[in-house]
Amino acid sequence: MTENIIAVNNNCWILSDSEFNENIDSQWFDDKYWLNQGRLLGASSGRGSAWMVKSDYGKMMLRHYYRGGIPAKFIKDKYLWTGLNNTRSFSEYRLLEKMIELGLPVPHPIAAQVCKVGLFYQANILIKYLHHNSTFAALLNTDSPIESWEKVGSTIANFHNLGIYHADLNVNNILIADELVYLIDFDHSKQCPPRKMWQNANIKRLKRSIDKLTDNNHIDINEKKWHKLIQIYSKTINR
Repeated sequence: MTENIIAVNNNCWILSDSEFNENIDSQWFDDKYWLNQGRLLGASSGRGSAWMVKSDYGKMMLRHYYRGGIPAKFIKDKYLWTGLNNTRSFSEYRLLEKMIELGLPVPHPIAAQVCKVGLFYQANILIKYLHHNSTFAALLNTDSPIESWEKVGSTIANFHNLGIYHADLNVNNILIADELVYLIDFDHSKQCPPRKMWQNANIKRLKRSIDKLTDNNHIDINEKKWHKLIQIYSKTINR
C-alpha cells in the first residue's frame, strides 16, 4: 500500500491509502456524519467506542482514541503533541500496514486523522470491517470447540515470532472467523525484537481477561482449554 498525508488545514492531517486520496473527507471521522446519512450501523464499546459505518467502499470501523486508566479521569481523549509521526493513529495505521505486508491476520487500515489542539492532539482511525463469526470473549461461556482455542494460541505465536507486541491483548480484541483468528485494536502496540519477557507478559494479560469473563460453570473446562492453547502456542513460538 502507498500512503499519502493530506493537510486538511494548519491543525488537521489525514494519512490514507492512495486508493482513497481523491474521495476521503474529514467528515468520515465524525460518527454524526454517518448517522445523519443513515449509515451508522452500530457501535461496540471498549476503552472508548468503535462505530460500524456503511460507506460506498463497504463496511468500515471508525474508532476515536480515548485514554485509559487514571489519566482518563482528567484528560479523556487528548494526548501530548510530540510530532505528527508520533501520534497514536498514524502509528497504528503504519503498524497495520506493516503487519499486512508480513501476512498477519489484521484489519486493513483505510485512513488515520490527527487534529492538533494547542499542546495536545485528538485522533481517529478508519479500518475495513472484518467479517467474523464471534469474538473470543463470546466463546468463553459456551461449549466452544477446542480447535478455536488452538487457533488463538498458534495465531498469537505467529505475531510474537514476528516481534508484534499487542499492548492490549484481551479476549475482546480477538475475532474468530471460519478459517482465521484475527487480532484487532493495535493502539500503542509496536514491532520489537522478540523477547520472552514481553511475550510472556502478553500471554498473562490474555489469561487475566479470560479469567475475568469466565462464569463459574465454565472455570474448569476453560482451564483445560487454556492449557491446550498454551501447548499449541509453545509448539509454534520460535524459542
